[in-house]
Formats: sequence, C-alpha cells, structure tokens
Amino acid sequence: MRQTILHVTEALGGGVLYCIALLANRQVSAGDDVTIVHSIRVDTPSEAELDRIFDKRIRRRVIDMKTSVGLHDAVSIVRLFQEILKGRPDVIHLHSSKAAALGRVVARVMGLCDRTIYSPHGFSFLKQDIPRRTAKFYLLVERLLHAIGGNIVTCSRSERQYASRLLGHTRRIGMVENAVDTAGLVARKVAANKQITTICTSGRVTYQKAPWRFSKLAQSAARESGVDAQRKFIWFGDGDADSVNTWVDRGVVELTGWVKTEELHHRLAACDLFVIPSLWEGMPIALIEAQALGLPAIGSRVVGNRDVIQHGVTGFLANSDDELAAYVKRLVNDPPLRARMGSAAREKALERFSSDRLFRSYVRIYRNLISAGVPETQAPAFSNLVPGGRLK
Repeated sequence: MRQTILHVTEALGGGVLYCIALLANRQVSAGDDVTIVHSIRVDTPSEAELDRIFDKRIRRRVIDMKTSVGLHDAVSIVRLFQEILKGRPDVIHLHSSKAAALGRVVARVMGLCDRTIYSPHGFSFLKQDIPRRTAKFYLLVERLLHAIGGNIVTCSRSERQYASRLLGHTRRIGMVENAVDTAGLVARKVAANKQITTICTSGRVTYQKAPWRFSKLAQSAARESGVDAQRKFIWFGDGDADSVNTWVDRGVVELTGWVKTEELHHRLAACDLFVIPSLWEGMPIALIEAQALGLPAIGSRVVGNRDVIQHGVTGFLANSDDELAAYVKRLVNDPPLRARMGSAAREKALERFSSDRLFRSYVRIYRNLISAGVPETQAPAFSNLVPGGRLK
C-alpha cells in the first residue's frame, strides 16, 4: 500500500538526521511518497550534503522553527498548516521537541491527531544544561501536548519508561529502537601483539557529551608512567571553538574534525574501546555503530546508553567518573575480555539494530494507524495497535 508520509523536524543534524534519512530513504525506495519539512540550524549539513544523504525522490521543504517560544511560532504553525493541507499526508511523523509541539497543534486543528506520531529522540525535559525550572516547564508542555492527541514512539526502553511515568499513562505510547545500516559495518580485526590501545568516542563536542570526562581519562593515562605511549585517545568529530577549547585537552586527545561516514567506520574499526560518558542521550547512533563494528563500550549509566550496552556482556555502565576510569583501565589491561565483549557487542547489535527491523516496524505502525480510519476518540488505543508497546 503506497503511503504519503510527511516527516517534520526542526533539528536536521546528528542522530536525528541519521534516523530520518535511514527511514525516509527506505520508505521512498519501497514506493512511498515522502516529504521532509525541516529548519536550518548550525548543525544542519549543507544543501549539497543533504542532497547526497537523501534519495532524490524525497522532497524537502524548509520552515523556520526556532527553539525559543515567541510570536514567530504562529508563522511556523501557519506554514506547517499550509504544507500539510497541500500534501495531504496519510501519516505525519514529527521528530524532536519543537517540531512536535507545532505539529501536534496543527494536527489537532486539522483533525489528524490519530495519524500523527512523535519521535522525541531524547526528551527536552531530560537535558541537564538547562535550569530546573525550565525542565519542569518542558515536562508540563509535553503533558499538555500529549493530552491534545497524537501518538509517541520512543527510541529506547528507558525513554518509553520515562514517557509512561512522567506523562502519567501508557496510552498512545509505543517504542521502536533506533537502528543503523548494518550492511556496511564490517567486523573489526584485532591485530596480534598490538602495542597501542586506542580508546575513542564519536560525536559533536557539546555539554551533553561531557567531553571533559573523556579528556580526564586521557590526562590520567598520560600521567601514569609509560602508559602514555601505550594508550591513544581519539575524538571523532568537532564542535564550536569555545566548547573545544574549554573541554578538550588537545595535548592528550586527538580531535579529528568531521569525517565522512565510510571513513569514520573504517577508523572506528581500527580502535579497541569506545567510551561514551554523556550526561543524557536518546539512543545514540554512534554507540550502536561502535558495538555493531565489534567494539566493547563503556558508558555513563543514563537513558540511551543503558539501553544499548549490556553491562558485563558488551561493555560496562559507569555510575561515576571513578567507575568510568576503572572500567577503561580494566579493559585496557585485559585484551581477552575486550575481545569477548567486542564479539558479543557485534552479535547483539546486528540482531537488534538493523535498518530492516526499523523499516518493518514503522510500516506496521503507519498501516495500523491508517487502517483505523476513524476519529481519534473512537479509534483503538495505540497500545492495541502496537502490542506491548514494543516492535521488533
């Protein structure tokens, strides 16, 4: 059944961009009619890069959706209303908080809440770089918007638990775990008698990623007698100059700058250990890719990380900076354990996080919503459309 699908996001960068591209490209290849409405932000790739990332058959429209709240939101709502009226989508798939706020208001006005899905990719009220009062306000807004209609599809088990508990119920809340294109992720080959252990991470240098923790690990290794010649710390990515200068010690951490996906995978596969010390996450694509390549991982025990890393099996989850350092040291000093965890990580990642599973899951959700074909007040509960709230 051919579907007309509208994806809406204010954030077209990082993991959100990856997830939308993975899903939208598969959808248009399957014969669906796909349009993406997005904003331009500092982390949005160039037009040429977006043309490379997205299938040529996907239409892209730009609507300014600012993060701040103001009168400009009325303009965004009107433009989004016009886009939906023109495209008449079968399903409206909203990504990230601001697009979801505007999109759910428009969907309510147009009577399309029963065919609207919101994928948070990390709830805004979980951020730790905002005042507590602001986080409470964001939570209140999420509750109000969910009350007016629409369905939430979270990207991890922990995110779904937060949604169910903080929004007060499980109605219209489901889950589809994030995925990666596993076809191009070739298992890493562990070199015999390797003298240098390479510890890496990947992503944008931001407060969320706690880059000072990664630098602290590298500084500690450099202070240990002789160890600085045996361990190498690499950050695959970049950030604004202030963030890099404030949080990354370039004397002990190699900052690569942005590298193309294929090169990133090749270079990740040459590393020995992946570290992700974030303060909060949705369900990090970089971590999933590292595990699928066969890298054991050590991460902070936060939403997202704890949904990917199986503690003691595919890596370790740390509750503090001291635990983070201790687990890194343990795996650096135990190559056989690294190898076992890396092998388990790849096996479990390929089983759980394939793009085929993601695509089939959303095909099922979309078709169930479309086939309901009745106003939301009469439609079956979303939990009935998505048994158990989890799709495989």
